[in-house]
Amino acid sequence: MSYVGSLRSQAAVTCSGACHLRQLPVLLVSSPRVASIPQQAVGRPSAPSTFKPCKPHTLRRQKPCNATDDNETAGVSGMSQQDETNSNHDDNNSDDGVSHKPSKPAWEWKNSEDSLRAYTALLGFLALGQIPALRTVQYADLPYFIGLASMTIYIGAHRGLCTKVRQQITIKEGALAPFAASVALFAGYLVVKFFPDLNLQAFLNLYFWLIGSIAIFGALQSPLRHSAGPLGEVSLQFTVPEGLLLDDEGSSITDAALAPSDIVTALVAIAAATLDFSANHTNFTLNNMIACLVATDILQLLGLKSFRTGAVMLAGLLLYDVFWVFGSKSVIGDNVMLTVATSDIVSGPTRLLFPRIAGGTGEASNFPFSLLGLGDIAVPGLLACLALRYDASRSTNMRARADAAAQALKGAFSNMDAGATGRQMAEAGAEAAGSAVDKVADAELEQRERSQGASTSGEACTPLEASDAVLQQRTYFVPTMVTHL
Repeated sequence: MSYVGSLRSQAAVTCSGACHLRQLPVLLVSSPRVASIPQQAVGRPSAPSTFKPCKPHTLRRQKPCNATDDNETAGVSGMSQQDETNSNHDDNNSDDGVSHKPSKPAWEWKNSEDSLRAYTALLGFLALGQIPALRTVQYADLPYFIGLASMTIYIGAHRGLCTKVRQQITIKEGALAPFAASVALFAGYLVVKFFPDLNLQAFLNLYFWLIGSIAIFGALQSPLRHSAGPLGEVSLQFTVPEGLLLDDEGSSITDAALAPSDIVTALVAIAAATLDFSANHTNFTLNNMIACLVATDILQLLGLKSFRTGAVMLAGLLLYDVFWVFGSKSVIGDNVMLTVATSDIVSGPTRLLFPRIAGGTGEASNFPFSLLGLGDIAVPGLLACLALRYDASRSTNMRARADAAAQALKGAFSNMDAGATGRQMAEAGAEAAGSAVDKVADAELEQRERSQGASTSGEACTPLEASDAVLQQRTYFVPTMVTHL
């Protein structure tokens, strides 16, 4: 009877262990890191061979040597907090002096495959404008402008996902934007009308050359690093004078580093800006490329504070456009917007151009290009950028859950005593994985509540660290883009 009782006891332990394992999230099965757990950890009570155990063997679950700390788990989910970073800093160094693998770097869109595809599409639309046959097709400028505008907003919105410092536009500033734009536009009209011989182009050319070089370098740096192989690795160290470069927090940077590909990027940027300068911005392809990249920088560095701000500002700018384009002629006697846009006093990458078919009629028929103002792209694009950031704040990062649970399982099994039973291993694994997944989910829930103004945590809102999960969950961004186009 004692032998039968022993068998029943073992069967009960096995069943209990299996029940605990079934409580693990289904997503853990798909994680590649789980597959690296040694098979003997499940089959027989022998010490895992691929994981270094912590100091004493014990059945109590301690902080694993090989497990991810709280800061990395939250960082992968895209919702890391500053206090977690500080509290977990010392956990990265174990008491036995063993150095551990650094935390996984935050995801950045500019280093992704989606970034390469977006820039390739932008260059493709620019190249289409060089086909001579299209320049003779009526209304060919419409799809050309739509393609450039859509890719500009797409790139600017996704680059802005990882921007830590952004100038926020409040509802008061949004309401005042149409009036400020009206003052600036009418001042430009007065200059064009009463000072036609005023030459500001020398100063403006230098300004546009500078911002064009910066915009091209910023856009090409990451794609070229990504595709340059070993030449894209950061290997050139140098010292920068204090105060010349600042980080996102405003602190001075004295030690900088570059990749060899960055030198090529700088040469390409300077060459393109210089060619546009030499052509006096009449090469419409170069002009359009610089204008689009400048607009992506604007979308990256500016942001609406809320959807209400966007609604107020866009409604006001709609009235601004209607009056200065269609109503100003009846009030002032001239189309103010068209006069300023086609003037030679201000010439630069402030508009998109496409060759106009000869023999056209209507206002400004003698101007050789059809044009689209950069503000018509950047201003509505701010709403699309806000929609994408809202999607990022509500995205569910299943990969972060799987990675966190896999790391927790690895740490839990590496801490198990060599004589641990299957039930003990199952209970420790289920508890560790469940706790890790819950931590990621709680961080995402907190960010979601902050985006809706419903958070009660009392903590200061930290910048959103987006993950690649947003690329599959752009619920509000896509309809906003379609509506804008």
